[in-house]
Amino acid sequence: MQTTVSELRNGVAKQEQASVSSMNEIAVTLKNCSLSFGDVPVLNNVSLDIYNNEFVSILGPSGCGKSTLLRLMLNLLRPNAGGEVKLAKDLSIGMVFQKPVLMPWLTAIQNIVLPLTIGEKRFSKKEARDKAEGALRLVGLQDFTNHFPHQLSGGMQQRIAIARALAADPAVLLMDEPFGALDEFTREKLNFELLRLWESPDTSLSTVVMVTHSIQESVIMSNRIVMMSPRPAGVDAIIPVPLPAHREVGMEELPEYHHTVNELRKRVKHL
Repeated sequence: MQTTVSELRNGVAKQEQASVSSMNEIAVTLKNCSLSFGDVPVLNNVSLDIYNNEFVSILGPSGCGKSTLLRLMLNLLRPNAGGEVKLAKDLSIGMVFQKPVLMPWLTAIQNIVLPLTIGEKRFSKKEARDKAEGALRLVGLQDFTNHFPHQLSGGMQQRIAIARALAADPAVLLMDEPFGALDEFTREKLNFELLRLWESPDTSLSTVVMVTHSIQESVIMSNRIVMMSPRPAGVDAIIPVPLPAHREVGMEELPEYHHTVNELRKRVKHL
């Protein structure tokens, strides 16, 4: 794919304009968040703003607390005294884990319908079925409605997990290494499918926050990258990604991509 300098600058300009326009539209704020498990400190005074309409990746050493950070945003954990997590009013959040966590005795659509019919925000059976069918279409698995997990590939199972999260109409999607267990070919394909879903007007998605160990994945997908320090983790740096807003296969050849990857690798070396 050939991208001219003019096209690249236009894309970056649009991305910067979108970023400026959403500067006052904060979806999630973490302020002075520390957290310990018993005597083990995990997070150290983390402050971070996540804005509407952005894709943020979180990078850092293994075991530094990246997944813990997502659980704070999801209100599954609470920070130590003095820390605060604030969500925008009426914000709905979805979660996708590293493994699909599908019920093996349920079909693809049943795995999506089940969480929609339990909990505080329940839908009728018909509403849940309609939402599940719509989510399957979004991820391109409408022909596998009645397949069981063991009949699906690893990539297809993860798409079911993403469909399950999207069916609940989240504004913010938290993802904990969603593609870490997949082969490189499937991983790259799902990277761009996720970006397509994030950009699509047919979903409720505004913001995606993704934990990943892949520098390349974070650069090709994100508007900003949050680099975490070793445990007890703090925010070491926040790196903007100077690529056009609409990401496509082939952007890995752009000098801006290589520059950002190299900058992140240098930071990793010094952690």
